[in-house]
Amino acid sequence: MVHGGDIYRNQVMIDFSVNTNPFGMPEGIKEALRRSVEDGCRYPDLRAEKLTKALADQLSVAPEELVMGNGASELIMAVIHACKPKKVLLCAPSFFGYERAASSAGCEITYYYLREEKAFSFAEDFFSCLTEGVDLLFLANPNNPTGVLTEPGFLEAVLRECRKKKICVVLDECFLPLTEWVESHSFLRKTGQFPNVLVLRAFTKTYAMAGVRLGYLVCRREMADIIRRQLPEWNVSVFAQAAGIAALREEEHLRRAVAFLRSEREELSAKLKKQGMTVYHSVANFLLLKSGESLYEGLLGQGILIRDCSNFKGLGEGYYRVAVKTREENDMLLAALHKLAASRKPQIEYLLPSEIEKRSFDMIGDELNKRGIVLPKSQEKVTKRVIHTSADFSYVDTLTYSKGAVEKAKELIAQGADIVTDTNMALSGINKKLLARYGGNAHCYMAQEETARLAKERASTRAAVSMELASAMRGPVIFVVGNAPTALLALYEMWREKKYRPAFIIGVPVGFVNVEAAKELILQTDIPYIVNRGRKGGSNIAAAIVNAILYDIEV
Repeated sequence: MVHGGDIYRNQVMIDFSVNTNPFGMPEGIKEALRRSVEDGCRYPDLRAEKLTKALADQLSVAPEELVMGNGASELIMAVIHACKPKKVLLCAPSFFGYERAASSAGCEITYYYLREEKAFSFAEDFFSCLTEGVDLLFLANPNNPTGVLTEPGFLEAVLRECRKKKICVVLDECFLPLTEWVESHSFLRKTGQFPNVLVLRAFTKTYAMAGVRLGYLVCRREMADIIRRQLPEWNVSVFAQAAGIAALREEEHLRRAVAFLRSEREELSAKLKKQGMTVYHSVANFLLLKSGESLYEGLLGQGILIRDCSNFKGLGEGYYRVAVKTREENDMLLAALHKLAASRKPQIEYLLPSEIEKRSFDMIGDELNKRGIVLPKSQEKVTKRVIHTSADFSYVDTLTYSKGAVEKAKELIAQGADIVTDTNMALSGINKKLLARYGGNAHCYMAQEETARLAKERASTRAAVSMELASAMRGPVIFVVGNAPTALLALYEMWREKKYRPAFIIGVPVGFVNVEAAKELILQTDIPYIVNRGRKGGSNIAAAIVNAILYDIEV
């Protein structure tokens, strides 16, 4: 799993992959860190007593209910070791650290998937996951990476159900202090009502102290004692303790950040939407977005790091998370996205028709080379023209030729063979002037009155009847079928019953019913053929094959 913030292996100018306070670390904290350098030669206070008391006073909780840790991640791991759960319930998508900790202890992990069509919010079916077999539940509010805030009423119902089922709950509120909802939505002072709940927070996001590493848990004192025993001695450094105490004096810094984020988040969201992104509603200091274009590498090339969310369970390719930063930085992100989009717009070239075709075939050749595909020499021009007509390279695998098929078709045309198609569209696409140079003509019997009359009398299709009428023609006939599988079936039946043997069949009907089966029957005959296996084809493909053969004769 790749977390955000990997600036050490990338050339990064602005890091949008981590979600910390947009105003950065306050000067008061920086000064406290500088002063604590003199204490760097000492062991830190094992109990982090000054920090714990100051934090307890600010939160209005008992110091014994606080557990300090080296960031939230250490505390998540300590909870796992303290609770020793056999089965853990996680939401998806959500913070990977929960899964990592549970996996390290060999826990069974089950997931509740937050669905995009429900705006990544909880639904009533979540309660069906709260079975008595679950020992531990991790919930983030607001959630990461979606930024969705769960209402207190729903959370209370969940916590009551968990209390009844004896499920321990870690309620991760790491991002809540950076929202205007902290007072109304926090459960930090409700752990007395819910002794099964542990509220997790961190200074990391709130005061941009990611490198200092400082987090805390609030829970009933009996559980707090058990969790502390899972932590190493001196886990909170002298620097972290000094920075934490200083941070508690930075209430104005935090208030300004919350007010800024409220307006800037909406501004950034609106501008991202204008650039064609899908942006999901968030109350946090980050936004989850979806793009039809790959963004990560293109932005990294401009020195901007964002969080690729494709490895979050419940998400996938095209999902990204971006932090809400200062207006200047956000504008730089928007400019970089605009530049990336502009670089991907196809450049218009004004070329003559002959130049366009030559350029197209050159591009097809280059693409085939990149894919390591070498076409048989005799089939190359036909296959390339089909790709040129359809812009579909899958024809490389599905176009099927009988032995010496192209040479046989060229030989028949040079001898004056006629062509019969199953659609007027295919007829119109064939280069009839070039065909006439060799004495051949192109025909389509589909619109004739006799075809319609016989089809009605026989309860057959006009395509099948038209093939039978064409079998009365003198001289060799190349049958070109781009639409109707019944035309191929009629040709096959005449061959099987030895009533008529077509000189050549180009069989590329498109569709679903009987299309594949009809093509496969032609492959079983001794009639020379060019057939496209599968469902793809069409009148345009049929005409392209004929023209490719005609042009090849001319060379």
